[in-house]
Parts: sequence; structure tokens; C-alpha cells
Amino acid sequence: MEKRKFTVLVIDDEPADVEILRRLLEEIQGRKIQLLACNDAETGRAEASRCRVDLIFLDYLLGVETGLEVFHQIREEGCFLPVIMLTGHGSEEIAVEAMKAGVSDYLVKGRITPDSLRLVISNALQKFEMQQKIDGQHATLLDAERQRVMMESVGAACHHFAQPLTTMLSNLEMLAKGEGIEGSDKRLMLQQCLQAAEIMKLILNKFQQVNEYRTRPYLDDVQILDIGLESIYGTSPGPEDGNRGKPKPENQ
Repeated sequence: MEKRKFTVLVIDDEPADVEILRRLLEEIQGRKIQLLACNDAETGRAEASRCRVDLIFLDYLLGVETGLEVFHQIREEGCFLPVIMLTGHGSEEIAVEAMKAGVSDYLVKGRITPDSLRLVISNALQKFEMQQKIDGQHATLLDAERQRVMMESVGAACHHFAQPLTTMLSNLEMLAKGEGIEGSDKRLMLQQCLQAAEIMKLILNKFQQVNEYRTRPYLDDVQILDIGLESIYGTSPGPEDGNRGKPKPENQ
């Protein structure tokens, strides 16, 4: 039976401890493990950020830095691989702090056996795989929701454009015929066309200024992108809005 291959990164400034861990890893049945060692926090962070390994062993004491400090830095740099903390003392306080921070598990040096090492590695990898599936499902659901909101927003935008556009076309058709229209009526119709065009311009400007994903209610069960139409209509606009007369002035 072919052994499952994977690579571990060990960040530990004690070469003797790294060698002990290497020998223990070699005794694990069913796995062919490649070990990559870094003997200081800086090179360990750099290697972890490349995410070229499957799992990280991180010593709690690394010169002037603690393993927890290095762990947080690794996470901040975008590496979310499973991390197993190594401690030289069985401190319950350190263990609790590490687990709260998000470390997959911890082992006490001098008490590690091939069986305990195999179990901890297996659990850490299973947790990581499960979290990846959860994150993937969440991302899929979030993407589907955003797609739905975008489609609803397109429909709402069409509605808000339809009313002023209808006003413009109706007035322009009547002006083109020019039959029985008094001068004062022409001026009023042209004014309505200009107001409608101004509303459309403001709506377009709002769409151009969107730089974040933020939604607001539109109907009872519909959310659309919040592009700040309140500054045009004066209140939170709904489907009944769109032909309210002169738009509210705003800075261009």
C-alpha cells in the first residue's frame, strides 16, 4: 500500500528537538512525511507565507518572540494552514491560550510518541479540511446572494430610469408634433424633460460611485445595492418612486 505523502514545516530554534521530531515522524505508519525546518521566527514566517506545506509545527519559545506571536503574524500574512504548537513545559495556561488563538493542537516536548503524534496530525488535518469545506460553502452562498442582489438591483435601476425616460419621450413626441401647444406649455414640457434628464444623470452618478457591497431593503423580501438614492429622492426610495418632479440638488 502506497504511503500518503505530505510535507510539514517545523519552526524551532533547537536543532536537537527538530531531529527528535523528525525521527518520530518517520515512525508514523501509513504516511511518508517530508520535513522542512526553519530555526528562527523570521525564516519560519517567510516559509509559512508561501503555503507550500500541509502542516506547521511551531515552537512556543523562539528567541525573543513567542510562538503565539509568530502564529498571529502567520495568520495576518494570509497563511491558514493547521498549526500544532510545541511546548517545553506542560503549561495548561499556554495550551488554553494557544487553542483560543486558533492553534489546531499542542504537544509537550519529551512526552511525544509516534501514536500521539499521528493522532494530533490526523485531527489537525481533518479540522482543516472540514473548515475549508465550510468556507467554500459559505463563499458559494455569499456569491449566490450577491448575484441575486445584483439582479434585483438591475431591475430596480430599470424601474427608476423608466419613469423619467417615459416623461421625456412623451413630452418630446408632443413637442415634435407641435400641434396646439402654447408657448407656456412648451416651456413646462421642456422643464419636465430637463428635470427627468437630471434624475437619470444623478442615478448614473450614484452607480459610478459604488465602491463597496452594501444593501438595503427595497421590497418586503428584496434587497438591492445601497447606492444612496436618498440624496436624490429625499427619503429611502421604493418601487413607487421614480417620477417625483424636481430632484433634490446635490454636489456634483
